[in-house]
Amino acid sequence: MKKTLVLVQIILLGFFSGFSMSVSAEENKKITHVVMVWLKQPGNEADRTAFINASEELNKLPGIISRHVGVVKASDRSIVDDTFDVAVTVTMKNKTALDAYLNHPKHKKILKEKIKPLTNRVVAYDFVSQ
Repeated sequence: MKKTLVLVQIILLGFFSGFSMSVSAEENKKITHVVMVWLKQPGNEADRTAFINASEELNKLPGIISRHVGVVKASDRSIVDDTFDVAVTVTMKNKTALDAYLNHPKHKKILKEKIKPLTNRVVAYDFVSQ
């Protein structure tokens, strides 16, 4: 019985050590943050421009590898969702950089004062680069 308990402990320790290492390794990989935005006034060019200009104020925040903002491209392909107005992609050095970006005072201020007043709906996707 004692040998079985020790064996179970060794197996669990090995499992959790491997799990911990894979989580740590994943936390150091690049992360891309994708944001799809539906404006309160869909298709309104002035609002799109205001959103893009406000969004581009975030280009110099720390931890960013690349950052792009653009408008929807209409598509007749059934797989393409072209109902949004504006999209943003931000590739960050790692999860820590993404968290710092999202919590940066400038990011919070621009979202609150300039971006949220223009938006009706926002959907975000984050993915880890392999």
